[in-house]
Amino acid sequence: MATEAKELEIDRNYDYFQNRFNDFAQSHAGEFALLRSREIIGFFPRVEDAALAGERQFPDGLFSVQLVEPDPVDLGFFSHV
Repeated sequence: MATEAKELEIDRNYDYFQNRFNDFAQSHAGEFALLRSREIIGFFPRVEDAALAGERQFPDGLFSVQLVEPDPVDLGFFSHV
């Protein structure tokens, strides 16, 4: 069940990220967005910073991290944290 909830969270966050991309693409290019519940929590200079912030704020693990750049990038583990 937890895996399904995490996958659903990631999918919903990614859809939200893509739909709102133009709102922050230029101002946050090259940064990493921390997302939860279809909301951007913050932008971080490094993927590790975004993941650590997510772990601290959301111990249930239901968050995702996405690089802000025009072409979607699979961040491996970090796409699925």
